[in-house]
Amino acid sequence: MRKSIFLLVASFLLCFKAEAKYTQTCVARYMTQEGWSKKYTVDVTFMSGYELNEATSSYKYSTYSVYAIIFWGKGQATVIKTSNYFSCGNEVDKNCITNTYGDIKGKDQDEDEWKICVSDYCY
Repeated sequence: MRKSIFLLVASFLLCFKAEAKYTQTCVARYMTQEGWSKKYTVDVTFMSGYELNEATSSYKYSTYSVYAIIFWGKGQATVIKTSNYFSCGNEVDKNCITNTYGDIKGKDQDEDEWKICVSDYCY
């Protein structure tokens, strides 16, 4: 079921061309049973829940939350609801994301914890 959600979100987002979303190359890691995973350098698309609901024609995402979406390959994506405070409002832009201090933290649909580093200094 969760895999189908990822595929659905990925297919909608691949077709979605919003001006407000922001994509940046970041370093991402997730929590495993043994500790934090290796670091992955990936492109991360940041969107508000409002933008994500518009892109997916749904109401599944919290309107004022910021989501980080990582596309791993054709039809594979991880959607992470961030827990940091952002002053983005309904639309995410570069300033909203890059003015963050420290790692961006959040959880995906499987409740896996993630850390995303948007700066040159990753922890």
